[in-house]
Amino acid sequence: MNPTYDDQQEGRDSQAMLQIGAKNTGKTQATLRMMRDMVKRQDKPVLVLDINGQKQYNLFLPIAINDLRFFNSLALGEALPFYRCRIETESDFDLFFVMVHLFVKNSFVVFEDSTSYMDGNLSQPKRTLLLNTRNACNDVLFNLHSLTDPAPFLFKHVEIILLRQTNDNMAKLPAKIPHKLILVNAMNEIVAENRRLHWTTKHKLASRLIDLTSL
Repeated sequence: MNPTYDDQQEGRDSQAMLQIGAKNTGKTQATLRMMRDMVKRQDKPVLVLDINGQKQYNLFLPIAINDLRFFNSLALGEALPFYRCRIETESDFDLFFVMVHLFVKNSFVVFEDSTSYMDGNLSQPKRTLLLNTRNACNDVLFNLHSLTDPAPFLFKHVEIILLRQTNDNMAKLPAKIPHKLILVNAMNEIVAENRRLHWTTKHKLASRLIDLTSL
């Protein structure tokens, strides 16, 4: 049986996770379910970096970057501690990472549409956050569209890959991607399952969880 996200939740450390999939592969619903799980089962408030104003976060509580220093105290007073932070300029990306690293603890931080800002050589604030998520007891999730785009540093410092169907050429995955054979085999299973179960819709909901700590 393939492991699932739920299988990872009992007695675990905080984790850095990649969720990778093209459009209409179930990333949004899976993300929302994970958020509810973190609040209910892990007692962790949720913070989303939402760069495109996605409608599923419209009802989340807005929080400004400079107010992230008060994030945990604000969340403590909320029955439904779901927050979203919007950024206005390119320089705000690094500021967000700095503020989360310094002030956000024991939380679930979701980086939506992170393909555009987690590629290439990552800046020091981004690297620092990745290296210190466990010390801060933060779970972090990066949502991406492709296996080929993320920075090598990101692949090296995550524990979990939640893989969904992508448009990647699996025969030409770049060298930066770890455990390529495992990912190729998982993608073949995903494509086959989608063809078998979801061929009547444009949604391709099959997924596989790859626990990099066990490889």
